[in-house]
Amino acid sequence: MAADAATLKDLENTILKLLSEATLEMILDEDTLIDILENSKKTSTEINERMAQSKIVEVEINETRNLYTNVAIRGSILYFVIADLGGIDPMYQNSLAYVKSLFNRAIASAQKDADIDKRIFSLIDNITRIIYTNISRGLFEKDKLIYSFLIITSILRNAKKIDEAVWNIFLRGPSVFTSNEMAA
Repeated sequence: MAADAATLKDLENTILKLLSEATLEMILDEDTLIDILENSKKTSTEINERMAQSKIVEVEINETRNLYTNVAIRGSILYFVIADLGGIDPMYQNSLAYVKSLFNRAIASAQKDADIDKRIFSLIDNITRIIYTNISRGLFEKDKLIYSFLIITSILRNAKKIDEAVWNIFLRGPSVFTSNEMAA
C-alpha cells in the first residue's frame, strides 16, 4: 500500500512538473505529455483497485486479530506475574525472550480447531499450562503456591471478578476511615 501510494504521488508530481514547464503550444502539440497522462491514468486505476483490495484484506486481518485479544491478554497477565516473582526472591528472574518462547511453543502445540471459540479456549489453556509448568520448575516449593495464587487472582482481577477495592483491602488491610468517607 505504501509503495502504491508513493507511485501515485510520483505520477502526480511528474504530471505537475511537465505541465508547469510546458507552454500552451507544447501542451497541445506534444504527444509525450498526452502519453504520460494516459499511462498515469491506467496506472492510477490499477493502483486504486489494489488499494481497495488491500483495505478489504486489512479489515479482515483486524477482525481476525481482534478475535485473539483474550489470548494476548492471558499471555501478558502471565508475563507480569512472572516478572513480579523477583519481588518474592531475587533469584526468580525470567527474560521476556524466555517467556515469549514459551508462549510461542504453547501456540504451536495447541490443538487446532475450525471453531474459533474452541481454538481460543485451547490456546489460552495451553499457554497457561505450559508457562505455569515451566516457570514452576524453577521455583522453590514454598513459592509455588504463591505463584499459583498470583496467577489466579490476576486472571480474576482482569475479568473484574475481584473488585479492586476488595483486593486493596486484602493486600493492605482495612484502612482507617474518616467520618467524611463513612458518610459518603
